[in-house]
Amino acid sequence: MIDLKLTALMSSKLCHDVIGPVGAVNNGIELLQDENNADMREQAVALVSQSAGEAAARLQFYRLAFGLASGMGQEVSIRDARDLCRAYMAYSKVELDWPDAAGGAENLSKDAIKVLCNLASIAAGALTRGGKLVVSGNIENGSWQFEFTASGPRAGLREDVTKALIEGYNEEELTAQNVGAQYMMAIASNNGYNITISKMEEDIVVLSASNS
Repeated sequence: MIDLKLTALMSSKLCHDVIGPVGAVNNGIELLQDENNADMREQAVALVSQSAGEAAARLQFYRLAFGLASGMGQEVSIRDARDLCRAYMAYSKVELDWPDAAGGAENLSKDAIKVLCNLASIAAGALTRGGKLVVSGNIENGSWQFEFTASGPRAGLREDVTKALIEGYNEEELTAQNVGAQYMMAIASNNGYNITISKMEEDIVVLSASNS
């Protein structure tokens, strides 16, 4: 019997993460239909615009981080991953500092890009009260390594996410809360990538990824 737990939990996660902004778009449209006050209509338009932008940014990010993103080919530019991460986090409490120099416009395999996008998302998830996420890294002669430094008040990872990053993919321990980390670790295992929690102290979490 084929176990579809990973697929089911991933679908639940994506729906959960997108339903918020989509619901806000719906609320904004209802306000536009019922409201005659010019100021309220302006606020409703702003709500629809922001929420639609957030939903679009999330969907485009998830398409690359979790989906096939077939239109992008077998290799993807770091620049595309960086731009999608910037758009994805623009609506959050996390300030992303991923300079163009960190990876430039070099191409990596789609699986490597998926790992980097997911690790960026996991690092941002450590900043539940907001903060700053700084990305550094380089690509040289086929080797690549990136570091994600999340700093902010009470920065930290969930215990089950930490366990997944340390021990790797474990189908029996899949939950709706750790499915992103589990999925990323499955990709890393299939490709021989190294994922490391370089530091986890009060107010700072540092995650690293490399292919060697």
